[in-house]
Amino acid sequence: MLCTCGSAEKPAEVVEEKPATSVATSSPAYESLSFDRLKHIYENATYMDATFYDLPISINQNETAQIQTTLAGIGSQPMAYRPDCKPIGHIWFQINGKNVEEADIYFEKGCVGYVWYDAGKPAFSNAMTEDGARFYLNIMSQVPEDLR
Repeated sequence: MLCTCGSAEKPAEVVEEKPATSVATSSPAYESLSFDRLKHIYENATYMDATFYDLPISINQNETAQIQTTLAGIGSQPMAYRPDCKPIGHIWFQINGKNVEEADIYFEKGCVGYVWYDAGKPAFSNAMTEDGARFYLNIMSQVPEDLR
């Protein structure tokens, strides 16, 4: 199954800290994208594309198992969010060539997860699981240090 419910699921936390520019607390900014919508893309997505704003890489997946592994890194709880958080990239899921879901990717202390769009505007959020965080750490570790 795509998401688990209950206390066993822990949102991911990025270990690397960046200097704080102001004192801000993390709190959910949006409700979670519904389980039904996540399940729909889990069962039907045929393509996933992710771009990163400051890294010279992108991720493209067109195999069901790959896409489902990426989706399994999305938690059921809303993402904790600070107003100073900035997305590191954007992700799209397609079914037979049509974009069906898209989200900004957040990956910094206090903001680890996805902010999903609805009708072109941020509307929902989901925390990233620890497995999801490991997925992105693995991707980023493949980028040479001088390009990060």
